[in-house]
Amino acid sequence: MANKTALIVDDSSLARMMARKIFTTRFPDWSLLEAKDGDEALAMAPPVLDVALIDFNMPGMNGLELSEKLLTRFPNLAVFLVTANIQERMHQRAESMGIGFIKKPIDEPKIADILDKIK
Repeated sequence: MANKTALIVDDSSLARMMARKIFTTRFPDWSLLEAKDGDEALAMAPPVLDVALIDFNMPGMNGLELSEKLLTRFPNLAVFLVTANIQERMHQRAESMGIGFIKKPIDEPKIADILDKIK
């Protein structure tokens, strides 16, 4: 679906590159923004944002903290924490905020399955 904007936030350039490749292959008409940390993500967030894939473990603010700030600005934003370790307490907090999860390592089926649901 055209005119969607996604934000990928991960301190790993390799993880961002992998996500970018999936987006450009599977959803070529989407606008895609990338940030290496929460501060950069907040500074570049456009007026309209549809989807955010956010690493949990990053320097500065973690993925939940960033998600909370983004959801304040974009209440209808579909947010997914991308992480290898999902601790029960973090999972409960994220679920209470309406945040989904993508288990690392990411791949096209994981991303496509989630994004197809929100198209």
